[in-house]
Amino acid sequence: MSFPGLPAGTNSLITGGSIGAMGEDVTDTLLREMGRLDPCVAVVEAGEQDVDGLTDYSPEGHQARADLAARALRRIEALPAPSPLHEHLAERLRARIAFHDAGEDLRELHVAATGPLQLIRQCVESAVPGRDAGDAAYEDGWARVGARQAAIPASLDGYAASLLVAAERGHLPTRRQVDLVTQRCRTWIDEDTALVQRYGDGPQRASLQAAARDAREAYRRFATTLTADLAPLARDDEAFGPARYARWVRTFLGTEPDLRELYEWGWDEFTAIEADLVAEARALGGTVPEVLQRLDRPDAPGVLGSRDEFAAWLQELLEATTERMHGTHFDIPAPLRRIESRVTTSGGTAYIAPSRDLTRPGRVSWLLPDGQERFPTWWAYSTAYHEGVPGHHLHLGSEACRGGPGQRLNLLGGLSGAQEGWALYAEGLMDELGLYEQPGARLGHLFMQLLRAARVVLDIGLHLRLPMPSGSAPWTPQAALDLLRDRCHQGPYAPLEVARYLGRPGQALTYKVGERVWRDGRAAFPGDRRAFHNRALELGSLGLDQLASALPAYPASSAGNSSGSATQAE
Repeated sequence: MSFPGLPAGTNSLITGGSIGAMGEDVTDTLLREMGRLDPCVAVVEAGEQDVDGLTDYSPEGHQARADLAARALRRIEALPAPSPLHEHLAERLRARIAFHDAGEDLRELHVAATGPLQLIRQCVESAVPGRDAGDAAYEDGWARVGARQAAIPASLDGYAASLLVAAERGHLPTRRQVDLVTQRCRTWIDEDTALVQRYGDGPQRASLQAAARDAREAYRRFATTLTADLAPLARDDEAFGPARYARWVRTFLGTEPDLRELYEWGWDEFTAIEADLVAEARALGGTVPEVLQRLDRPDAPGVLGSRDEFAAWLQELLEATTERMHGTHFDIPAPLRRIESRVTTSGGTAYIAPSRDLTRPGRVSWLLPDGQERFPTWWAYSTAYHEGVPGHHLHLGSEACRGGPGQRLNLLGGLSGAQEGWALYAEGLMDELGLYEQPGARLGHLFMQLLRAARVVLDIGLHLRLPMPSGSAPWTPQAALDLLRDRCHQGPYAPLEVARYLGRPGQALTYKVGERVWRDGRAAFPGDRRAFHNRALELGSLGLDQLASALPAYPASSAGNSSGSATQAE
C-alpha cells in the first residue's frame, strides 16, 4: 500500500513495500494521538493548523505521552513483518521512553528552539494569518491566536509543576538556564502586548487583550517560580556527562555516533574553514577584524538604516532566491514559491513550515535585538538561504506538498540531523554555485560554516569534559566563550551560544553531522546534481542512519530522471 501523495520510487524506501492494514492503522493512530497530546509540536513541526490549545507540559501530560509511546511500541513489536517505517517508529519510541524514564522531559529548561518555552511562542505566532488572507481567514486566524494565547497560563503552570517535581527528585536546573529563562520571560510579557497591536482595532481586540493580559500574568508567575523556588537550588555544574549526553544525542540525531571521532573530525573541519576564512578576508584586502570593521561601517554597501528596511530586504531576498532556483537547480512546487518573513526582537531566527493543507505559508522568523541602529546584510545571506530556499523552506515545505506521513513524523523527533543538515548543505550549495555575490557575503557564509564546526567541538567537549585540542585541560564554559569570541567572531552572541549548548545538548551537532551525510550521499549518487536534489527532497526527513542507507539506494535509471516530485505537486 502506498502512502497518499508519495511519488513513485519513494514508497519502497520509506516502507519497504506493503505495510498492510494493521501496520497502517498503528502508524496513523500513533501520529494522530501524539498530535492530540502534543499540539505545540503538531503545529510547529508537523504542520497542523486547526489547533486551538497548547501542549500540557505538566507531569501528567508527560506521562500521557510516554504511555502512548509504550502502547504504540508494543503494537509495532507485535507486527508479523514490520516495515522500515515501523522500524524507524520503534527506534523513535524507544528513545522517547528512555528520555522520559530518565526524567529528562520533566527537567528540560532552556530558551532554545524545540524546548517548551519556544514551542509555545512559535505555536501562537504561527496562527497569525498571512499577509494575503481574506477578511474571513484574517479573523479566523486571529481567533486562533487568541485561543492559543488563552491556553498559555495552563501550559506554563504545568511546565512549572514539572520543574518542581524534577527538583524534588534531585534533578536540579543550572543557574545559567534559570537566569536566562527568567530574563526571556520578561521579554515575552511585552511581546504579548505587541501581538495584539498587530491585530489593530477589529472586533476581536477586547478578547485578544484579555488573553494577552492573562498570558503576561502567567509569564510573571513562571518567572517567580524560577527565582523564588528554583534559583536557590540551582547548580553550577553544567556538563551532562556521558549517559545523559548520549540520550540527548540520540533524541536529536536518531543514531548513536562515535562521539570521539565526531569531536576530532569537527576540529579538523574548524581549522580548515578558519583557513578559508582568513584567505577570503585577505582577498577582500585585510585581516578578518579589519574587513569586519569595514563591512559594518554605516556607509558600507548593504548596511540598512532601520528594522523596516531590513524586513523589506529579507522578504525581497527570499522571493528572489526562490525565483532564481526554480527551474534551474530545483523544481519548486507552486505553493512553495510563496514564503513570508517576520522580524522579531526575541525568540531567535527560525523557520516554521507551511501547514499541512498549505493554507499557511512557510515563514522565516528573524531575530533583530532591541537597541540595534544599523543593520549590515553581508552576514545574513547564508542564513537566509538556510531558512528559506534552498534550505528549510524547500526541504520541509516539500513534505507538506507531498502529503503522507512524512511531515507528521516530526512528532516523534530524531529528524533534526536530516533537516538541519540539508539546510547547511543548501548554504554550501550556494557557494558552490558562486551565488555569494554581494560584498562580504561569502565571508558571512564562512563565518556560519565556522560556527557550525565549532558547535560540534564545543557541544561534545563541554558535556564529555574532553581535553581542548591545544592541550590537556578540559573544555570549560569560559574556554568555549573565548573560542566563540576570538576565533568565531560571535561578539555579543557568544554567551547565548554557550547557553544553548549547555541547556540543549546534542542539537548543535545536527548541522555539520547531517550535512556530512547529505554530501556523502551526493558523492555516491549515480546521477547529476539536479537529479540528486529532486530525489533527496522526495526522501524528506529520516533518521541519519536511514538517510545514509537511502541516499545512494536509488537505481541509476531513476537517478537520471530529474523531473522529481515537485512538478507533480504543482
